[in-house]
Amino acid sequence: MRTRVRLIAAIAAALVTAWATCAAQEAFSALHSDMSADPETATRVFNEANALYARGSHDEACALYEQIVAGGFENAEVYYNLGNACYKTGRIGQAVLAYERALRLEPGHEDAAANLSFVRGRLADRQTTAAESAVAAAVERFYRRVPSTTLAVIASASFFALALALLVAILRGGFAAWNARVAWVLGAVLLLAGGAAAVKVAGARSSAEAVVLAREVAVRTGPGDDFVIEFKLHEGTKVRLREARGDWARASVSGTDLEGWLPSAAVEAIERPRS
Repeated sequence: MRTRVRLIAAIAAALVTAWATCAAQEAFSALHSDMSADPETATRVFNEANALYARGSHDEACALYEQIVAGGFENAEVYYNLGNACYKTGRIGQAVLAYERALRLEPGHEDAAANLSFVRGRLADRQTTAAESAVAAAVERFYRRVPSTTLAVIASASFFALALALLVAILRGGFAAWNARVAWVLGAVLLLAGGAAAVKVAGARSSAEAVVLAREVAVRTGPGDDFVIEFKLHEGTKVRLREARGDWARASVSGTDLEGWLPSAAVEAIERPRS
């Protein structure tokens, strides 16, 4: 009985420690991002932009939100408000880009996710997802909103807890029924979290996601105006950039078999370049 209590306590301590470590890393990242600009100036400009938006001066509000981002002060709320202002001014592509960036910084930002879904429903190019049921949709939302770092921490905590459970079983001379169940659960969590983290990292490295900002852009069979037009994409559509050649980029549309070459100036990557 005491062994069981000690094991459960050890597993709980490992998970709590991992969660605290993850939270500390995210807090440090947010603080580092905020310190890349003058926080007082950024806050003042942010409040001015909010006041302009409230008065209906959406173009002026857009300019100030963009000024904040250009100054190096990035957080989910700034991008969320920028997305709202861009949508009000009819800049649909910029709105989608801002919401996507807000969700990159804060995957659980419910308002940004809701507004992004709303805007996507009104795009000229309707994009579908692989989710076909409520359960699949829930899994997809979880996968999209949980950062790869969090998944890696969960996988690491599960690994150490599983190793501890196996060690206890070895010392006891075998698995008790409850011990075996705990090991199976930890193994499943390790497999799912580790696999999801690996897929996310591999996907991020293999291609960069971008948003079409041009009202309409022709996608061709090769990198040049002399190649045949295969199809056209419109403002706000999200694509994956596969290759770059000069002023052209090879892109594919998620959820479809559409792929081709378009001018690099027609799209902008969601992940901003870091200096």
